[in-house]
Amino acid sequence: MRYMLIEAVTSGMIIGKDIYDANDSILLCQGKRLSELNVTRLRELGYAGIYIQDNLTRDIRIDDILSPEIRSEACQSIRNFDLDEAKKVAEAIVERILSAESVSIDMVDLKTFDSYTYHVAGLATIVGMGMGFSADKLKELCIAGMFHDMGKLEVPAEILNKPSKLTTEEYDIIKKHPQKSYDLLADRFELSSNVRMGVLCHHENEDGSGYPRGLTGDKINIFAKILHVVDVYDALTSKRSYKKAYACSEALEYLMGGTATLFDEKVVDVFMKYVPIYPKGMQVLLSDGRKGVIVRNNPISSLRPVVRMVDGLDIDLTDMHRYSTLTIVCQANEDTATPEEIAQAEQERWQIQGH
Repeated sequence: MRYMLIEAVTSGMIIGKDIYDANDSILLCQGKRLSELNVTRLRELGYAGIYIQDNLTRDIRIDDILSPEIRSEACQSIRNFDLDEAKKVAEAIVERILSAESVSIDMVDLKTFDSYTYHVAGLATIVGMGMGFSADKLKELCIAGMFHDMGKLEVPAEILNKPSKLTTEEYDIIKKHPQKSYDLLADRFELSSNVRMGVLCHHENEDGSGYPRGLTGDKINIFAKILHVVDVYDALTSKRSYKKAYACSEALEYLMGGTATLFDEKVVDVFMKYVPIYPKGMQVLLSDGRKGVIVRNNPISSLRPVVRMVDGLDIDLTDMHRYSTLTIVCQANEDTATPEEIAQAEQERWQIQGH
């Protein structure tokens, strides 16, 4: 299967993975042929893209690390602010991640706005595992990830979803949400200080320019450092009313560019090890104008995966004798690209790196 941005999805295509709605119920089932009405509705609901089945990519499998059942239970516990249920879910998430043969995230998550905290919790847990945390510490980190943004429930929707630039007053309201999230957990004395400080400080920057306390470097809790990285990654790769979704490669380049100033370098390094720059099934634009689909990632270099071209040929970009000058420019949708599109993509890629 391959992942297609929603703008390129058309009627007649076959769904490759179940699509969930905001209540974590199946909206459209794997194997269904899309109608024009289906496509229109998916665009209206704000889906960035979907997986589709076709003959070229039928052997590319995207396996979920966490089951739909765990996802549903996690989202339910978050919506109900049920910490007791969240503990059970966190235990299930940690057990599944620790027992998985491979915990590399190779799917482009089809999350809705309501379930993004679940996604952050899962990514944070994987980073914690990569950093050698114990099972008990991973459960705490997972819980912190689930509830780190609860304070946003008190932020007016018109501010959260404002399509234009926030005013200074509106941004000040947004900046209060970590404290509000922390306050909501104040009477849950069974939660560790790591959970509480992770929630409170997940917008602190390494150079002291973050909020709410302006902490620097080692003064920032390790849970907060991890949540900061995965929260920003999730925000960049999510489609919102006020922004398009960044490609995974663009988001990771932003994290790399922000190490030591915004993000902890070790956390970013671990994150990049477990979150491939180009997930399986993603369509990409090559520097020679051709487009292909990621078949698998290479342990040698995440920047040079195996790409399948439209004629069925698999190209291993680690083969420097044959493909030394061939690079991936960005995520793509069609089978060909103009020189102007390539130049624009290259310019956008370097702008992201510059930030």
